[in-house]
Parts: sequence; structure tokens; C-alpha cells
Amino acid sequence: MAKAKVTFSDVNVTVNVPVGTRIIEISEAVGSYIAYNCREGDCGVCLFEVIKGKENMSAISKEEKAVLLARYQEIMDGWRATTDIDALQAKMQRENFIGKNCRLACQTQVFGDVVVAPL
Repeated sequence: MAKAKVTFSDVNVTVNVPVGTRIIEISEAVGSYIAYNCREGDCGVCLFEVIKGKENMSAISKEEKAVLLARYQEIMDGWRATTDIDALQAKMQRENFIGKNCRLACQTQVFGDVVVAPL
């Protein structure tokens, strides 16, 4: 069986896993801090950043794009609704890095070597 090397930068752990394994499954096993809720791609909580090896992950599906869009819109609405500057800055520090290298851990499969980090 083919293997892929996955490194979680937040806990400085690298593991070899079978090709096709979802990031969320690996994250739980190594103690990474990728938060999750539904494990089905509905909630958008399990955002993570692909630091290296984006080409070694499953293609982003239409459904994942829709969930990411909804999550981004939710974040923007949260920023707009925040009236306290300290709370706004705290939100922005965590969420400011959400972008084109972010994926949903419950939907993303590994097909080669990657480096990832939770948001």
C-alpha cells in the first residue's frame, strides 16, 4: 500500500499514512489542534492551512467550496458585527490567515507528502 508523509507543524510530528487518508483522521491520532465538529463537511470548523504539498491533496470539491464560502462569509459578518476593538483584533489574529491554502480537514485526502497547520 502506498504511503504519504504528513507533517503537523503545530505539534512538530510527522507520520506515514496510507494514501487517501483524510487529514482529520490523522490530526486526531497525532494530537494536532485542528478543531472539528461535524466531520461531514457541513459546519466548516475544521479549517487548516496547507503549508507545503498542496498538489499532493485531493482536489477541492464543489461542496467543499460552498462550505468554505459560507464559512468566509460568516467570518466577515462576525467582524462587521464586533463593536469591541480588542475582540475584533483577537478574531482577526486567528482568522486573518484564511485564504487559498486553507481546506477542510474532514474533506481533504492526502496523496503525497504534505505539511499542514491548524488555524
